[in-house]
Amino acid sequence: MIKEKIINYKRIALRKSMRYWSTIILILGFSAYVTAGMHGATASQNSMEMQSSCSELTDDMHSDRCDGFLKEVDTSIENSISFLKERQLPSGGFPAYISKSPDMSNSVYIPLVFDTSFILHALNFVDLNSEADGIKSKLVEYLLANKEDPGVWRFYGKNPIIPPDSYLLVDPYIPPDLDDTSVAFASLRENGIPVEDDGMEYALNFRAPDGLFYTWMNEEKWLNKSDPLYFYYKQNDIDIVVNANMLYALSLDGKQAPEVSGYLNSYIANNSFTDPTIYYNDPYIQLYMFTRAYADGHVKDLEPSMPVIRRYLLSTQKPDGSWGNEINTSLAAVSLLNTGYKGKALDNAIEYIMSTQRNDGGWAEIGVSTGGIWPVYIGSEDFTTAFSLEALGKYSELHRRILHRRIDNKDEQKKFKVLKT
Repeated sequence: MIKEKIINYKRIALRKSMRYWSTIILILGFSAYVTAGMHGATASQNSMEMQSSCSELTDDMHSDRCDGFLKEVDTSIENSISFLKERQLPSGGFPAYISKSPDMSNSVYIPLVFDTSFILHALNFVDLNSEADGIKSKLVEYLLANKEDPGVWRFYGKNPIIPPDSYLLVDPYIPPDLDDTSVAFASLRENGIPVEDDGMEYALNFRAPDGLFYTWMNEEKWLNKSDPLYFYYKQNDIDIVVNANMLYALSLDGKQAPEVSGYLNSYIANNSFTDPTIYYNDPYIQLYMFTRAYADGHVKDLEPSMPVIRRYLLSTQKPDGSWGNEINTSLAAVSLLNTGYKGKALDNAIEYIMSTQRNDGGWAEIGVSTGGIWPVYIGSEDFTTAFSLEALGKYSELHRRILHRRIDNKDEQKKFKVLKT
């Protein structure tokens, strides 16, 4: 009797052992099948998984052509990087132009810290590209070479070479300001460059009683009393977009400015961005700066403003997918991405952006209107290209992240089914 029980126990144990090892073998086999990746039938399976995931995006993202379309986006990104590589100056900066006319006629050539900072920012969203890394290294050198103690920047950089007969457009005595300081600091810090925070600490000295930031660092040591604009710089003007850029940089430096966040939320809630500010005349560049602070600067206090911005952008998009021209379309597309939007309006915008890319990989020069006491237009092919590149890079990253997450979820479901058997 005891002997029979022992035999039965052995049989039960053997069956359990066989089931255990069968499960392990199935799991190992499935893991090998999944990780085989690019070999034979597995590559076909992965392709089928990607296509299946694409079809599931029909309701909220561009889907029926996402696999091939993403390859086109990647090609467009590579071509734009090659264009920027060819255009970069020996100094590491990029050409920039200032004009009194929106068509940029009779423009004055002078490199700008402002434009260069946004090109470095855009390249932050490009994955593993040796050409992009080379461009970024030179950009970093240029920005650091134009930094002045205690860590501030001017619009034209340090010791700019001012073109002759350009006094109506370019002020050689322009002091450091919080706008250029914040965008230069942020572009360096977000790319992992260990910039000291002395400049941000110094910027905290230029605030109004309500906590908003002035534009100019107008201590006497920066000013020239013979400058016709001396009293203009002394007036302590306040621009909301300059404040948004300061909010962005401070957040990257681990600091907060709740007074600025609160004011900015009220400003957006009232749709005040449809009116010009002192230095930013167009609503699309305003919204770009606001959403950048939220998405890339991680200023979560601005979250209540994102639906307002999203609704405005969707309501002003044109039937061809644009917002009027190449640079506004790129600014609006990035802003939509920054608000978390994933709909088909974004796909239409990306298609428009790629359709306007030139054969050399760049985009047209379009002047961006500024204000102040001397309203001018600034721009360059490289400036437009930077915003287009950022839109394409963020779009590509978003789609790949969603598609791979869905594939990973399917893999997890398959593994769970195997374990249950």
